[in-house]
Amino acid sequence: MKASKSKTQVSIDNIKSIKDAAYQFVRTNETSADIARFIINQDPTFPNEVSVELKADLNAGFMLRANELWGQDAYRVGDTGILIKVANSNDPDYLEKIGEHKGLKQYNINVAYAMSQQEFGQLKSKDPQEHAIVKAWRDKFSKYAHNNLAALKLAARHILNDGKTRERTATKNFDEALKDMFDAYEKRVKVAEGRGDTTASPVKYKVAVDAFMRVYHAE
Repeated sequence: MKASKSKTQVSIDNIKSIKDAAYQFVRTNETSADIARFIINQDPTFPNEVSVELKADLNAGFMLRANELWGQDAYRVGDTGILIKVANSNDPDYLEKIGEHKGLKQYNINVAYAMSQQEFGQLKSKDPQEHAIVKAWRDKFSKYAHNNLAALKLAARHILNDGKTRERTATKNFDEALKDMFDAYEKRVKVAEGRGDTTASPVKYKVAVDAFMRVYHAE
């Protein structure tokens, strides 16, 4: 069984020259910009803030791609109880490698994150071998997600700064900083309400902000 290149790697077989490579590169950057623009439209506080909900959605998408890239590892239990890696599901001869083994243990991103942080911590004393394997998967994905989020933020900032001249500006006074913060959260509460978050209420938010500002500016 051969692994599918279209799912596991970006093919460069069709790039014909440096000129063509440059063309493909800018097309990729344009796609990144379109994706970043979509996310900004969904959550106007991005990239300056990344809410818990947004980060969860982004990580879910990153995880889908990570699964395609990394597949899953199959382990057999050796005579002494040691886990021995047999093959990865992206190996061209994966089925042949695992065919002769029974009771294989499979590990991938989904398995690594299926357990809670508490369960993961308890695994260290319960099964150090399995803990080490799961930890490697979790660490690998944590770095992968961090790097992709950073790239996505960078693409978003390019969009927001497009056409702006870079110049040193005076530090905002606290009143201005408060206004910017409340304006940003006004957008965020509307987005959260649109997602069905029952704790988000634009009306209550406005009332609370107005009350805060009255107290704060009272003589």
